[in-house]
Amino acid sequence: MSDATTSLHPVFEKNLQALFQKNAYLATDLFKIEGNTRFEVYQGKDSVDINLYDTEKEKVFYNTPVQDTVEFIENSRKDYLIPYRYFFGMGNGIIIQMLLKDPQIQRIIVIEPNLEVLYIILHMLDFSETILNNRLFIESYQQFNYPKADYFLTSSQSQFYAKLFELETTSPYYDEYYSGEMKEIVSIMAKAFESTILGYGNCAIDSLMGIEHHVKNLPAMVKGPKIIDLTKQKHPDIAIVVSTGPSLTKQIPVLKKIQDYVTIICVDASFPILEKHGIKPDFVTVLERIPETANFFKNNAKEFQDDVIFVCVSIVHEDILKAVRGGTMVLQMRPHDYTKYFGFDDYGYLGSGMSAANLAHELGMGLKFKNIVLIGQDLAFGDDNTSHANDHTFGVNEEDSSKHDFYVERYGGNGEIRTTHYWMMFKNHFEQAIARQEGDQKTINATEGGARIPGAVEMPFSEVAETLVDYSRPKDRFSLNPTPEEEAKKHIDTIVDKINFWLADSIEKQELIETIFLEVQKACERFVRYNQENQLDKITMKELTELTERIDEVKSLTENELFMQLYFQILQSSLLHYELDFSVIQAKVVKDEDEKKAKLLEWVMAHRYWLFSFAGQINAEREVIQRAVMTWPEEIRSRVHFPEKKLIEE
Repeated sequence: MSDATTSLHPVFEKNLQALFQKNAYLATDLFKIEGNTRFEVYQGKDSVDINLYDTEKEKVFYNTPVQDTVEFIENSRKDYLIPYRYFFGMGNGIIIQMLLKDPQIQRIIVIEPNLEVLYIILHMLDFSETILNNRLFIESYQQFNYPKADYFLTSSQSQFYAKLFELETTSPYYDEYYSGEMKEIVSIMAKAFESTILGYGNCAIDSLMGIEHHVKNLPAMVKGPKIIDLTKQKHPDIAIVVSTGPSLTKQIPVLKKIQDYVTIICVDASFPILEKHGIKPDFVTVLERIPETANFFKNNAKEFQDDVIFVCVSIVHEDILKAVRGGTMVLQMRPHDYTKYFGFDDYGYLGSGMSAANLAHELGMGLKFKNIVLIGQDLAFGDDNTSHANDHTFGVNEEDSSKHDFYVERYGGNGEIRTTHYWMMFKNHFEQAIARQEGDQKTINATEGGARIPGAVEMPFSEVAETLVDYSRPKDRFSLNPTPEEEAKKHIDTIVDKINFWLADSIEKQELIETIFLEVQKACERFVRYNQENQLDKITMKELTELTERIDEVKSLTENELFMQLYFQILQSSLLHYELDFSVIQAKVVKDEDEKKAKLLEWVMAHRYWLFSFAGQINAEREVIQRAVMTWPEEIRSRVHFPEKKLIEE
């Protein structure tokens, strides 16, 4: 770009250089444009008097640009100050530029359907600074997709403002001509919001179970193999991820033919199916924390388990560990904050997705397979309404299609197919993972049925076997050794020290939160009484401010990295759901002292249950950690101290 930019307009060059750092695809497309051909620009004497004219549709963007802009800014979210805004269309750029002058605006996302409009506006207005500091994201409609929407939400606090989401327009021009495209963007954003919020979990019980199982399994994990040792071993270029969708049945003959020349990564539920067909996988992935998953391994012949590497997350149930009687057990960690607290990075962090198939795909990515091929990954019901392949442990109709009414695009793009809410989430995670692939690595969906997975290359499995498999020499199987004994002992020392700190810290934090909760609760009970007696004037701004500051003491805990490592997993579901409501209160615009007082009162009252829940969940977490420690061998368990919590006086 350096030679060519000498002839660029200085404002455009500045914007383009910023865009190249943040959105190289869009910057490249804009750089290729030689001039405006469809849109004409009209500039009045006033700097904000900019209008565009679409020569194809014979339509101006604004009737009176200056007045329209002023009215938009004056009426812009009168009742709420929203830190995250979403716009379909750049318009004349003035509205976006003026909104970005408000320091309370943290981020604006603009999705523009016409590159030429961006080309024009980026010649006229300098957005380079706001692009570079991530306050402004510009995207073309044609390139906007779910992975990008997911990134926008997960890279900021914007998910907390889901209840205030609105796709706005900077000109009636977009409402008139792009309503269909706008609905599509809203659908993508809704999908991203839903996935992000569900990613926080909707039940603390699952998180508690995961923490308990992880702590329980820690001594076994650090004595076993390290997943990082797999990265040092050679393997074929191709890995086959075997799932249990209805389409798997027809793929078995081809898989049997190529099994000696490809790495096979199968999900837990596929293992007994492959055993019936004499196909031994290299890896089996296990993600579930429930004991029922052990049923996939209880009836295998031990000889069939031999030479197989079972890649399990550290939160699996002990019944699964008992059911795997042969092969090599690898315990590695889901990438949660509390698993990273122990610092055992060499044991690995896989399992950011929500299914064993997502985990298998991640494993393939982590081991740098050039081609990761999905089979049996229907993520939808078959045309005969079956949910799983023949020989599935829980039957071909484990899921009842009549209970699900979700539809997604079919494999091949020919119409839609019925799916479930959870399968849609699994699909979303595949999309996210595929978007992160590097170099020439690609995911091939050879399922030949079910749902389309955007980003994956669709190819018949027979074609994969003919064109991508190297038959010149059979594969070598992977092998792993346990952690050396002396190293494992040092890891045990680390575990004991970390658990002792965790337990003591949980007591300290719970006592602080309970103390503040009781202060807030007493005040709120009094406020309720004042309201019943029509004496709200007795509530002073001074008291509300002091209570707010006490609440902020607790909120500030979440800004501490160590605190978040120890407690975020258990707090995240309730924190998010409370924050969704808090953000609505926080964004309210107040016009005078009375409204400010009412807003503060609402803020304090809303935090009573949040504080109560906060303290209770930390207590519950400590209890499951202590319960898990009690399952350790005596020589390790005896080194852990169980502190007592003092009674907080009301």
